[in-house]
Amino acid sequence: NRNAKPPQDGVDLFIISNGVHTDICFALDDANLNWGNILDWNNFKTNKAAMKYLSIGWGDKGFYFDTPSWAELSAKTALRAAFIPSPTAMHISILQKRPIVGEMIRKTKVTKAQLQKIEKYIFKHLQTKNQKATLIDCCRYEGFDDNFYEANGAYHLFRTCNVWANKALKIGGVRTATWAPFDKCILYHFPIKN
Repeated sequence: NRNAKPPQDGVDLFIISNGVHTDICFALDDANLNWGNILDWNNFKTNKAAMKYLSIGWGDKGFYFDTPSWAELSAKTALRAAFIPSPTAMHISILQKRPIVGEMIRKTKVTKAQLQKIEKYIFKHLQTKNQKATLIDCCRYEGFDDNFYEANGAYHLFRTCNVWANKALKIGGVRTATWAPFDKCILYHFPIKN
C-alpha cells in the first residue's frame, strides 16, 4: 500500500491510540454493516440516538482483563502475551462525539468501499452466533461506554493489537506501515491534521 493515497471525497476513518494500543474508529452513519444488530445496542449505556462513532480494537484477553492500567502491567502478563499464543477479545466503544485529531488520534479519508473491506475484516475477527457478536459480560473501562466480545485469532509477539489494526488498514487499501508492533508505527503514516 506504499502508493495508496486517500480519496479526495470519502468518509473519515480515525486511528486512536492509548499510547500502546490502537483502535479503528468510524462514524456509525458511514458504516456498511448493521453494527446495532451485530452488537445489540442494548448492551451499551448510551442512548441509540446519541451513538455517533464506533471505536474497535482487538487484543490479548490477559491484557484487557488482568491489566486495568499500564501501571499494573506485570512481567508475567507481558511475557505470556508475547511468547505464548493466547486467546483474544474485541474491545468496542461507543463515542458520542467526533474524535479530535491530535497526538494520539489521527484521521484519514477512505471510500465507502474501503470502509466496507475494513468492517468485513473486523467482523471476521468477532466470534458470532447467528451473525451476533458473543458478548463477554464482565469488564468495562471506567469512563467509557464499552464492551468486550469474544474474538477469533491468537495474540502473540508477531500478531499484536497494532499488527491487527495495521492489517485492517492494509485490507482497506490505506497506506500504512509494513509491520506495526507498536502504535507509533501506524500513527507515523497519518500526520496531525483535521
